[in-house]
Order: sequence, then C-alpha cells, then structure tokens
Amino acid sequence: MDLVIERIRGMLPTPRGQQGRQGQQTRYLSQNRQTRRDREVRQRRILFIAMGAVTAAVVLLLVGGALREFVLLPRESLASVNGTSITRGDYWKYRRYSLLQQIQQYQFFAAQNPQYQTYVQQLQTQLTTVKTAAVDPTTLGTMVDDQLTVQRLNTLGLAITDADLAQYNTDTFAPVALSSPTATPPVNPTAAAWATQTASAQAVTPTPPGTSGTPGVATPETPLVTPGTPIPSATIPASATPNREEALATSTVGYGTFVKNLQTSTGMTQEDYVRLIARPELAKQRVTTQLTGAIKDVQPQVHAYHILVATKDGADQLYSQVTAGGAVDQQKFQELARTQSTDTSTAPNGGDLGWFPKGIMVEAFENAAFALQPGQVSQPVQTKFGWHVILVTERADDRPLTLTTLSGLKDAAFAKWLDGQRASATITSTAPATPTPAAAPFEAPPGAPPTAVPTVIPTPARTPGASGTPGAVPSTAP
Repeated sequence: MDLVIERIRGMLPTPRGQQGRQGQQTRYLSQNRQTRRDREVRQRRILFIAMGAVTAAVVLLLVGGALREFVLLPRESLASVNGTSITRGDYWKYRRYSLLQQIQQYQFFAAQNPQYQTYVQQLQTQLTTVKTAAVDPTTLGTMVDDQLTVQRLNTLGLAITDADLAQYNTDTFAPVALSSPTATPPVNPTAAAWATQTASAQAVTPTPPGTSGTPGVATPETPLVTPGTPIPSATIPASATPNREEALATSTVGYGTFVKNLQTSTGMTQEDYVRLIARPELAKQRVTTQLTGAIKDVQPQVHAYHILVATKDGADQLYSQVTAGGAVDQQKFQELARTQSTDTSTAPNGGDLGWFPKGIMVEAFENAAFALQPGQVSQPVQTKFGWHVILVTERADDRPLTLTTLSGLKDAAFAKWLDGQRASATITSTAPATPTPAAAPFEAPPGAPPTAVPTVIPTPARTPGASGTPGAVPSTAP
C-alpha cells in the first residue's frame, strides 16, 4: 500500500519551492561526486608521474653505470707512446695475464717450498681486484716499454710481419722446434763446463717478486714466464719425439685451447694476445739478437771484492785500515767487508764479486775496478749505492764469460737501447711515478759467488710487478 501511495505522489506536480530545494541538493551531490573523482584522478596521475620519474632515474643510473663500466672506462687512456694510447681495458687484460703467469710460476715453486704459497695467495687476491685496485705503475711501465719496442724496431732495420707472428705462436706451442732457430754463436766450451759444474752443485732458487736481474743497470721488463708457455713437464724421450706433422698438429690444438682459456681468464681475445703479448715479446727477442750479436764470449775481466758504506768518511777510514803499512792485507779486507759492508749480498763472502767484464756494473765502479792491478785497492768511489772501496785480486785479458754473465750483458744491452728510445720518445702516463729509494741496494754481478747465508723469503712490501727478469742462479767459475 505504501509503495502505491509513493508512486501516486511522484506522479503529482511538485510545488515550486520544493522543486528548487531538490535541484540544489542534486547539484550539490553531483558536484561533490565530481570533485572527489577529479581529485582521485589527479592523485593517480601524480603517482604515475612520480613512479615514471623514479623508474627513468633508475634506468638512467643503470645505463650510465653500464656505459661507464663497459664503454667509457675501458677506453680511457692511461698512457700514450708517441701518440698511441694504452687504454685501461688493455691494462686490465695485461695485468690479469701477468698475475696469472706469476701465479703459475710460484705454484710450481710452492710444491718444493711451501713458503711460496704465500705469494700465490697474495697474487690470487690481486687477480680478483684488478678493476678496482689502483693502476700498478710497474705493469703500465712494462706496457709502455713494449709499445716503444714495437714502434722503434725500424731504427735497427727490423720489422715483424703477420707471418712472423704466426710462426712465433706455432713455435711457442710446439713440442719440438718447427722453424730454423736464429743463428747464435756456439757456447764457449769452458763456460759450458762451468755452467754444468755450477748446476750440479747448486739447487734452483727462484727470485722473489720485486727483485731485479741485471746488477747496476736497468733490467728490461719481460714476463716471468714465456708468454703462452705452460710450466714444462717431463722431457719426452727421444723415441717419442713427434715428427713435424704431429708437432704442428699439437701446436695448433694447444694454441687454440690457450686462446680459449685466455679469454675466459683475462678477457683477452686472440687479437689482443697477439697485439699485447706476442708481438712485443718477438720484438724484444729480435732487438736483443740484433744488439748482442757482436758480444764476444771471451773478454777482459777482473776478479774484485768491495766494501760498501754510506759515507765518504767511513770509506776513507776503511781504505786507511786495509792499506796501513803500504801493503794491502787481503784477509783484513775480507774481514772488514763481512763486518762493515752494507751490501748484504756479498758481505757474507768477504765482499767477493767474482769475475766480471765491462758492461755489467755501473760506470764509476767499473772504471775504478778496471784501473787496478791485482793486489791494489781503489780510493773510495761513489755510486748511487753509496761509497765503495774496491780490491782487485786477479785480471785476465781473455777470460771466457760464464753463461749467466753473457745473459746479463745481453740484458744490459737491451736496457741501454731502450733507455735511449725513451729519451727521444713522447710518453705520457697517468700512473704516479715510482719513488726512487734513498739508498738503493747494491746488486752483485751475475758471476758473483752465491752467498753462504741462506736467504729468508721476505714478505712483499708492495704489489709485485707484472714482470721482471727471472732470477738466475749465479754461476761461479773455478
């Protein structure tokens, strides 16, 4: 009944005043609904805009970080050699390669001496932080020298072709020689006999990281292990020596596997390996061969002893003591060397430097030593190492060079040539210069007698260099 009455009431005309009030209420409710809906739309729009801006910022950060990590940083120039840049990307690859070569070497020695395992662990840690660690000046310096060597081959009338590089890589991975070796002078039979005797009497002791090879002169930077060459295994018996075809096949497979593993471990492609490792190494070999072809295996030499101290006054006092009475007391000289000399490598042996020719020691020391006759002592001589008092006990005008000394002369010849190329080159580098120590340690010549005191392996005080001349056992001539 109520429903019927309401319907009938709705069909009747509404009074004028009541119609106005109902219209206002309707409009008011409609406006409220529209205002609330607009506000919600605006809020959603602002939320969407904010979310879009945040998303865009995150994307830009990710893209910018990736762009910097994979494009800008790898292309950043760390050094320049006559206009040719050495990029950070190439440095990362070369640094990893160098560390892996050093790890390989010290793992081999750690099997014989567990103390070397400490070096292995340190190098492995450095391998994981190559990108974040500061640029190693020694590694970058080696890359600069490599680039300079490649650029200046033509000053000696030398060149390297693609065929030369292909042959170099083939020979490196072959179990036997596949090409004719570079002609080298025959080994002096006396020097060879000395080397055999020395090898039989001494055990191989590797050089800890950071030590140099050539005494008194700069040592050319070369990898600790021949590039691409694994630690040698047992020698193949003569009956099992492969023929040329087998050796070539072995080389091809070995090189392919090496390049594949190299890209995984260092990021180097085959082109990178040829450009950064193989070409510079072949260039060094050819320059060294060219420079040292005229070195004679029999040269004038002296057998000398020395006492090294920090001051001239100290050297003057030592000179007075060993020449007191007019005659040189060799026994007293050796005793003073043991107790007073700051050269820890020769002091235990009474300052004995062994036999050496010209071209091994620093110039001032060398000139003083070769000016003496047997039994004479020099006035104090100053070098960058300090003040020396030198005693010569023997001289020879035609003494054969030991194999180690001959190798030292070759290293010195290359270092001298490279120094000359640096002086005339335009080289820039972002790496800080390595500070020169206030008192550089003196290094005995390659033929110096081995110290009688066992050497304790020190803990490296700095990051080991990427390269350095491998330590060789001093050869002592009878």
